[in-house]
Amino acid sequence: MFGKHFLHLTALCAIAHLAVLCAVVPLAALFVIAFDGSAKYVHQSISLSSMQAKQVTQEKNATMILKPHKFFPTQIKHIVDAADAISPNAIDDDDHFYPVIDISSWLNPSMSDDEERENVVNQVLNEAITSGSFNIIGHGIDDALLDRLYTTARNFFSISLEQKLGYSSGNNLAGYIAHGNESVASVHKSGNSKEQKDLREIFSMSSPSNNDANVHGPKEFHSAMSEYIEHLLIVEIAVKQIFSVALSSAKDIDLSPTHLKDIEDDATGLLRASRYSSVPGFEDATKLLPHSDFGTIAIIASSEEGLEEIRNGRWYKVPMGKDELHVTVGEVYAMWSNGLFKNNIHRVSKEAKKDRISFSYFTSQGKRTNSVVGKDDAGISPICSNDEEPKFPRVSTLDHMRNYMSAFTGGKEDLWDS
Repeated sequence: MFGKHFLHLTALCAIAHLAVLCAVVPLAALFVIAFDGSAKYVHQSISLSSMQAKQVTQEKNATMILKPHKFFPTQIKHIVDAADAISPNAIDDDDHFYPVIDISSWLNPSMSDDEERENVVNQVLNEAITSGSFNIIGHGIDDALLDRLYTTARNFFSISLEQKLGYSSGNNLAGYIAHGNESVASVHKSGNSKEQKDLREIFSMSSPSNNDANVHGPKEFHSAMSEYIEHLLIVEIAVKQIFSVALSSAKDIDLSPTHLKDIEDDATGLLRASRYSSVPGFEDATKLLPHSDFGTIAIIASSEEGLEEIRNGRWYKVPMGKDELHVTVGEVYAMWSNGLFKNNIHRVSKEAKKDRISFSYFTSQGKRTNSVVGKDDAGISPICSNDEEPKFPRVSTLDHMRNYMSAFTGGKEDLWDS
């Protein structure tokens, strides 16, 4: 069954630059993703292996989780509390191995064979069902562009606050967002009074980069962000193909390699450049509280320390080389896979490098819409094998975020329509 998924891969890669329809992402999408993993790791690339795809069997009469936006915060709290009980500090051993997967065979299918691509699928499936995260190489984004990204972002964040505020849009969906204007703690609470606001400042750009909603930053910064988005759109297609085939294999059902991409093909993505700045008096505060992302997947670049995640029940530091990107699974993919894929739990540590810069790209973030939450044609029902019952209701990324926002804004859902 596996081989037939690749008949049209070359053609699919050729259309990778098709524009994503203009859209505006909801505020809840702006929270970064995290990861789980496994103990005792050495930071090295994973060679193609013969690992067999794993399948998780659900109980036939599983009780459906009707309010996922309440389920996930409770789930995360339990997992984080258990990890903190072992140790609130993250492990950083010399023999700490972290999965690094080469996806070049999926970006260049004509230069690879089915066996190579299948091995990549098996590696991704293993990480998706155990930790919800992994690093990738072979993504085709060169060091020169990444260098320009970091340099121009650091230059932008170094100008005066008054100048940066000139690039604000008046909301948190585009342009500059000043320090302390967002809060993961709105959903994932902290008892520390210093951790009620995220300790970072942000510049956001939606895909496609010519989206009318975008704010143009300084010329060189805007150019680097725009070029990076164009490359990420290609990587996104390849990664979602891998996840689709992984899901098809694990569930023993026939899905198109483009299945997960096609579900929200009219959705926009969001690239966020963040600086986790040093704030006097807040040295003992976590810069971004433990959470999982609300959406599908995120693709993250940062060669500087600070990202930490839960793997095998305890906190680990996430090592990232300059040429590596980090992929994390969000709550929507956990639901669409009927709990097979694990939503990644992560944080940015209080020990993060001073003025740490990161770039997080959130895929399938929804679009400006007047649709009602729960509308029949919104999203999809969980993808189940023949012996499964759905654990989650039919849901789209946008509806899941709307429900989150409604829960902590008292039912106001017009934030996306303003």
